[in-house]
Amino acid sequence: MRVTYKTDRMDITVDGVDVKACFDELAKAMEVFGETTCGACQSNDVAFIHRENDGYTFREAQCRECGHALAFGLKKSDLSMFPRRKDKAGNWLDNDGWGKFSRQTDPAF
Repeated sequence: MRVTYKTDRMDITVDGVDVKACFDELAKAMEVFGETTCGACQSNDVAFIHRENDGYTFREAQCRECGHALAFGLKKSDLSMFPRRKDKAGNWLDNDGWGKFSRQTDPAF
């Protein structure tokens, strides 16, 4: 079975053995591709970015107006993607997870 969900910016097509499977796949896709508005400045000029550095892969939605980005992680259970809205301590991030990278403020560096 194949289902196509049309939005104002894109069409999302998923495959599954039945309606439930298609629903689950569509929900996973929309959790990522549904991020079309910047959480910091509310701009709709958002691009999906993929980059690699020192053996690490980074996936994010990035605002072309203000430079904020929403990072995506991978679930350990099935490697599906999810938006990172909490820090490593489990605290909710500002702007619904949209932030600007800074070596001075990022605790990972």
